[in-house]
Amino acid sequence: MGGLGSGRQYGKPTANRLESINIKDVSAGNKANGFVKYSYWLNGKLVGHLVHLEQAECNYGGVRYWFTCPNCHRRVGVLYLSSGQCACRKCFNLAYKSERETNQDRLYRKPGKLRDRLGWRPGIVHPDGDKPKGMHWKTFRRIKFKHDVIANRICGATMEWINKRKTAYATTQSR
Repeated sequence: MGGLGSGRQYGKPTANRLESINIKDVSAGNKANGFVKYSYWLNGKLVGHLVHLEQAECNYGGVRYWFTCPNCHRRVGVLYLSSGQCACRKCFNLAYKSERETNQDRLYRKPGKLRDRLGWRPGIVHPDGDKPKGMHWKTFRRIKFKHDVIANRICGATMEWINKRKTAYATTQSR
């Protein structure tokens, strides 16, 4: 039951499958106008959207800018583009990719994130690298320990899965 990638694969479409506009990518000059205009080509037609911006005061001074969703008028940091429409994640009924992950999927993703943080080659089958320059030894040992524990859990889960398959195969062969 349930191998790698057998989790929730259907249901709501995921946000990473649509083109998106992030408020962080809008230049300061455009933010001052109070709106941003986006244009792009869709099926040979030029599509344009005028998106209003909202300002929020920060606790320690300054302001933070947000998009105002053209559909629901919520304050959002990312807008998505689909079929000539521009709206927020809630309006398009989108899920994040991580919302569909099973516990096993998360387990397989974690060592990659740790290896990336250490500057090592991706994949637990590759040998461990050296301590990154500038990283404290205490931090390096803590991250490496986490990596090793998770890698051992993955190996254990993989062996468990292989043994289940062997048992299932042996019972089908004995019939």
